[in-house]
Amino acid sequence: MNAYTEPCAGPTERAAGTGAPGFGPLRGTERPEAATAERSEPDRLGAFTAGQLGRLCDLVGIDAQRRTAHQRVLTDLLGPAADRPLTDPPASPSFVSDDHTPVEFSLTFPADGPPLLRMLVEPGCAARALPDNACAAWAAVGRLAAQWGYRLDELTRVSDLFLPPAPHGPLTLWSALELRPSGPPGLKVYLNAGSRGAERSMETVGEAMTRLGHGRAYESVRSYLRPRFPERATFMFFALDVGPWAEPRVKVYVAHHHATAADATDATRLAPGASPERVAELCRRIGGDEPFSQLPLISCYSFTDTAADRPTGHSLYVPVRAYVRDDRAARDHAVELLRHYGIHNAPLDRALAALTTRRLSAGVGLIPYLSLVQAGRQAPRITVYLSPEAYRVFPPREDAGPSSPADSRRAADRIS
Repeated sequence: MNAYTEPCAGPTERAAGTGAPGFGPLRGTERPEAATAERSEPDRLGAFTAGQLGRLCDLVGIDAQRRTAHQRVLTDLLGPAADRPLTDPPASPSFVSDDHTPVEFSLTFPADGPPLLRMLVEPGCAARALPDNACAAWAAVGRLAAQWGYRLDELTRVSDLFLPPAPHGPLTLWSALELRPSGPPGLKVYLNAGSRGAERSMETVGEAMTRLGHGRAYESVRSYLRPRFPERATFMFFALDVGPWAEPRVKVYVAHHHATAADATDATRLAPGASPERVAELCRRIGGDEPFSQLPLISCYSFTDTAADRPTGHSLYVPVRAYVRDDRAARDHAVELLRHYGIHNAPLDRALAALTTRRLSAGVGLIPYLSLVQAGRQAPRITVYLSPEAYRVFPPREDAGPSSPADSRRAADRIS
């Protein structure tokens, strides 16, 4: 019996047995209430989220056969949680979404092509204990790798760091799939940087980067973060691209607590080719010049070249839901951002309609994050993250800061 089918091998056995992934970090933790929006979908988690996924697949041109295959992958990743009625609370708190739905969708909008659809899932969400969560997630990723012929060598080399026998919370392993109109999906694995304790996250990530040959490039990030850790910078995720990626990445996610637009530009300078001005403009469009104090800005540093001495790419994630009154304002920010980069917003509006029939002004959190991706000489890419809202629609915020895109635009115009 190989490691993919073992009930739960220890890290050593796991590494010996294997052959060769809003997002939604820092979510709310209160127990979700029953959803307040009317739905026509079936009342089980798997059917509800698979229905949303199917409509999103139609939107991006994925044919019926592949759409069905992707839906099956989603329900397989959810495991026993797929059959849980939505009238029941989640089996365990999932920090993928604010309402603990263990699924998140996203659309990435390249400047020169159609949008790309991704889904993020917590495979161990049905488990009540973190060790069981880790075992279920490892097994689910192993099944996908075996099905598609993907090697998990890099994941195996760091599995003891991020999947210890007694992992720390709030998560163990998340998986994400880039769903393509042709060919197998691209698989991403997200691991908890604080798996051995938050105070050891810098050490844990550093050891992983050294094992994978990126220790030299990572040193520039560590040198930048060391004086800010843990007061103003927190390691969140360590991520790996698995499968047929043109340029597989190792990624490190860092939360910048109480950061301003100016702080975000400083974090961007670590990646050659990333424009600090673009990052500042995005931050000021949403939050002006005030610190992002409700939820933090998040940087993702990507590494593709073991000979490099710096990260090869940078992404900034802005938790827009914490700084707007409702999803109408969040949608308007997304539309303005897309138009700024010459991207039409019609696919986004169709995606929102594919997820919910509620009025955008009736809640907040359907659009949790907006992100700007910059890597090398590639054109910037915009990603809009989308929450299924399977368990709850959060009411509009009354304590939001500047929520009008017009007001925020005036702050951005000062640097445009």
